[in-house]
Amino acid sequence: MGLGDITRAGVLAAVDECQRLGRETFRRRYGFGRATTYELVLDGHGYDSKAIAGVAHLYSTGDLLSADGFSGGARTVAHRLRVLGFTVTDGDAATGGPQQVVPQVVLQPRGGTRDRGPQNFAKSVRQGIRIADIRDALGEQADALTALYPDGIARLWGSTPTTQVNNEKVRALRDRRVGDDVLFYAENHFFARARILRLFNSPPVAREVWGTDEANATWEHIMALGEVEEFSTPVLAAPILRRLNVRAPLRSLTLRPAEDYRHVGHLLPEKSHLAGPHPSTPLAAPYPQPTATDLLDRIGSLDTHGGSRNDGPSRHQPLALLWAISRVAAGKPRLAPWSTFRAEISPLLSEFELPGSEVTPEYPFWHLQGSGLWEVHGIGPDADPIPQEGVLAATQPVAGLTHASAELLQTPLTRLKAVVKLCSTYLDGVDQRELLNRVGLAGYTTADGLLDGDEDEGGREAADAEGTTGPTARRESTSSRLVRNAAIATQVKELHGHACQVCETRLQYKRKPYSEAAHIRGLGSPHDGPDELPNLLCLCPNHHVLFDGLEIYIDVDGIVKRTHGGDPVGSLRRHADHQIDETYLQYHRTLCELNMLTRK
Repeated sequence: MGLGDITRAGVLAAVDECQRLGRETFRRRYGFGRATTYELVLDGHGYDSKAIAGVAHLYSTGDLLSADGFSGGARTVAHRLRVLGFTVTDGDAATGGPQQVVPQVVLQPRGGTRDRGPQNFAKSVRQGIRIADIRDALGEQADALTALYPDGIARLWGSTPTTQVNNEKVRALRDRRVGDDVLFYAENHFFARARILRLFNSPPVAREVWGTDEANATWEHIMALGEVEEFSTPVLAAPILRRLNVRAPLRSLTLRPAEDYRHVGHLLPEKSHLAGPHPSTPLAAPYPQPTATDLLDRIGSLDTHGGSRNDGPSRHQPLALLWAISRVAAGKPRLAPWSTFRAEISPLLSEFELPGSEVTPEYPFWHLQGSGLWEVHGIGPDADPIPQEGVLAATQPVAGLTHASAELLQTPLTRLKAVVKLCSTYLDGVDQRELLNRVGLAGYTTADGLLDGDEDEGGREAADAEGTTGPTARRESTSSRLVRNAAIATQVKELHGHACQVCETRLQYKRKPYSEAAHIRGLGSPHDGPDELPNLLCLCPNHHVLFDGLEIYIDVDGIVKRTHGGDPVGSLRRHADHQIDETYLQYHRTLCELNMLTRK
């Protein structure tokens, strides 16, 4: 595949996304540089031609053309865009643009469990803080953060003040700057990287987001960060700290200059794009940004006409949205061409629509736009009420979730709630378990999800069928599996003395205590939970199986209940040094709600 596969609809979709994000944010998100010669001009606005072409290929075919994978010259990108009917100008688009600043590096300890480091990182960096929730505390910073984060979710990290006058922390707070990189450190490793988009001081914001520490201080020196890269494998910190002349282990916020940072760059993972707008680049006019509540309300109020026998609402739109959500969970592009949509949706409509209903994939492809969750590119405003299949096949428009909807659905809890809303509102009478399996959401049937290397049921049945006589047959396979942190599993067991937090049973196995560490929000897909202490429980094998099998859950009052019937099992036993993140318990409860729906 190459530039010849780019469609006009794909280009229009890429342009629309660039308008919504702003040119700098758009380039950073997809890893492109600023146009130096050729610029796409549409409706009087200029766009970086190579970046647009790369993203247009993503929406035309499903694969992004990376910046180093093709040339942006007159005979390549410019030629293809002109063939598709667009205007491309030839000039030095970079003249007079903002100068790039070589970043320094900020070494940022995350903090341990006692000072809520893992919990705070998950809350305000990984998941982000809704600007609307802290707007009263933000004051004059509200407009600046709204401009930096068009999706309404701010990624914030803070530092407490210091009474010292010239130590490492003082120098870091004084000399760090917008555009610097931040390396997050924990347990002798660097585990994540982000870029500073804004710096400000605000005790009210810090108290609202993180509270206070044991000395009643708060993390008032705040960094607003671009999208965070969490390293797939944490990087051992000692070699990097040695070259930066920093004593290990890292105990304080520390700043090192750009020259030193360059000397250790090869020891860190290769940078992907660090998304987030350049502070000096003006953004496009802001679009209204829905909240997760808005998203769920819109999902629950689809305009579905009655089925052919008037025995219930049509399932065309709910099935298409479930398919779109599965794409988000799988990391696929939010937009897809008509050919892909038709090929993947038609079998779902045929099997799961109301009896007697016609299979008309063009209906949800076009009419989901009325939900405010969906967009279509490549069909003119004078199109028929429902464009005919011949028109769709000829023009290959692209459609899918809006950028704002797809961003909201990146959050696992919001995504799970959306699936529950669709199943409970529109899909009664459907074999929902089979439907989730068909669209690629089979991991929702258990609390631990599908781990890397899991085989589907067919694979297991095939394995059972082999070697029915004689020695058991073997077959070679290659897989990758999640690597759990054995240290925190041991920690949660020792904190509870190997006693189950549900029944307080203490087992002995081979004259040693035995218990199991259970993840609340599973590590497997599509849950993608973190491997950290606030996401763990210490359970006996029986209650671990019941918890993972969604047979028991923990209610908002800490009572363990049976999912089917709601009978109480007992109270969850707590420990002062084991702070459980309530959002993970909420996720597990919602998963149990879905399990009740799919077992009807």
